Amino acid sequence: MEQTDFQKILRKYLQGGASPKEKEMIDAWYASLEKDAHLHGDTEESGSEDFGWGSIYAHVKNSRNKNKQRKLLPWYSAGIAASLIMAIVSLIFFSKDNSEIIRQTEANEPTLTWKNIVNTTNLTQVIALPDSSKVAIEPESKLKFSSAFNKAKREVYLEGEAFFQVTHNAKVPFFVHANEVTTKVLGTSFIIKAIKHEREITVVVKTGKVSVFTTPKKEEKSLAAREIILTPNQQIIYDKKEKEISKVLVKKPLAILPEEEIKRMRFEEATVTEIFKALEKVYGVEIDFDEALFSTCRLTTVISKDDLYGRLDIICNVIGTSYTLHEDRIVISGAGCKTKMQ
Repeated sequence: MEQTDFQKILRKYLQGGASPKEKEMIDAWYASLEKDAHLHGDTEESGSEDFGWGSIYAHVKNSRNKNKQRKLLPWYSAGIAASLIMAIVSLIFFSKDNSEIIRQTEANEPTLTWKNIVNTTNLTQVIALPDSSKVAIEPESKLKFSSAFNKAKREVYLEGEAFFQVTHNAKVPFFVHANEVTTKVLGTSFIIKAIKHEREITVVVKTGKVSVFTTPKKEEKSLAAREIILTPNQQIIYDKKEKEISKVLVKKPLAILPEEEIKRMRFEEATVTEIFKALEKVYGVEIDFDEALFSTCRLTTVISKDDLYGRLDIICNVIGTSYTLHEDRIVISGAGCKTKMQ
């Protein structure tokens, strides 16, 4: 008998409209409940484990007494019927074996599938990811991502070298796993080089900002992961052998401002402080120098959009100083302001 049919008969029984056969069926069912109550204790006072049976037993017992006395009020019987049906539903739900429910849930979940892309050509291969992000994969490099990509987390795995242009999505971050280094972004462009047989892994940022952190192997879980924020013209170099990560400037920083804005940067008898500040803005780098020491230095110059280090060589030579690269910044040292720069 279907559950809905049984519920209809119960409702008719509670309202006093059940047929003799239907009454006989409910009486037999009630008798089985009484037997169960006798074996396991008073069902009406049982705990949460017997919630379903206890509720049904109590309502049917009460209803049987009321039917015998023929004093069952319409509003009361309707309430009894509704409560009884709820009790039956609760019984069916809570009596299910938890492990069975878990197995059913797992069975209903789609199995993840992986898409593997291998560049076997001698040319850079450009592909589009499901979120419209673009990846330029270098020869002999591999990229893979799962069917769950772009749902809760955008996640890819790289072996080799690739240039990423990630579509911005603040709600779904983008992760690139490259051996022991993971890069997290919201929307930017960057290069990752993680050649399997090479000692170093590098991440170079072209635009935007990324967060890079190490992901130790299982046998190295005691090593604390170090997170580093990278901005344009910065890179990290991870030494796989020494397990060390460093943040440095790229070999040839590129301007991050529009070319037209750079062309308007012309300095006539300007202080070195103004010029260094302009260089910081154009290339997105940090230049450390003693402003008081160079306060008397004034130059006439323009800023080139392509060669930061070449421009610094000229400036430092004119004012009698020098510069060094210290991790992710440029440090100016020395003194001398004897002539003007044309």
